[in-house]
Amino acid sequence: LAALDAGAEDFLTKPVDRVELWLRVRNLLRLKELSDLLENRKSTLEARTVELQAANEAIRGFTAAAAHDLRSPLVSIAGFSALLTQSWETFSEEDRRKFVASIDRQSKNMSRLVDDLFTSASIEGGGLKTSPELVVLGEAIDRCLEVGGGDTASVAVSCSADLIVRVDLHHLGRILDNYVQNAFKYGEPPVRVEATRVGDMVEVRVLDHGPGVPPEFVSRLFGKFARADTPATKAKKGIGLGLSIVRGLAEANAGQARYEPNVPNGSCFVLELPAGDGPGA
Repeated sequence: LAALDAGAEDFLTKPVDRVELWLRVRNLLRLKELSDLLENRKSTLEARTVELQAANEAIRGFTAAAAHDLRSPLVSIAGFSALLTQSWETFSEEDRRKFVASIDRQSKNMSRLVDDLFTSASIEGGGLKTSPELVVLGEAIDRCLEVGGGDTASVAVSCSADLIVRVDLHHLGRILDNYVQNAFKYGEPPVRVEATRVGDMVEVRVLDHGPGVPPEFVSRLFGKFARADTPATKAKKGIGLGLSIVRGLAEANAGQARYEPNVPNGSCFVLELPAGDGPGA
């Protein structure tokens, strides 16, 4: 009794029966195995609980940011539409054009956000449709800069005219636009795009000369709802889906997306895609 009270698992009385000894040892080993299994399950559940709590926090933050980003253009569209409807005759032609331009701009912002949400859901659910084709990379970069917002005309491009990649053209446009817009949004000029062939792959680099990405945030940079806790990011709108979509689109096209520091300062976002004459082209 004293031994059991002190923590002994079992006991044997003398003389010891060999069969009884074998059975008791077997049972103790089974109990130990079950105990280890339960402990491992407990640790796994605890780790999973922490992950789920973090995911829930991210989703709550995403929902709030998405609601805010959708509400802002909606309020603007509704406000200008009401003004034009109720007081059309009182406004000058110039004011009307400004109001309509604002409505158009805000509707595009909403459309872009909704498109991001659908794309992210398609990537997550494995339903993303990809139609790879041979694309002249330099032409695709020029087209992206032509239709892009902001000061994209100032972007310097270094890309051989005969560089061809195999990619879904729509996906390539979204990736390039995200990289370039981020360079202007979070970085500083000059911004440039460089493309070079490395073996069977083509690497596209979008570089800026801003503060760069904090080292402690690099590992989470391409995650869903990821936003660095810096003054630059806090001052900008966004729900943190852009780079996660970039990575998903790159991987769907047999490529990769990654970040490198730009030396001596700034950011360098890299896109790797299969060359047009590489394996599987």
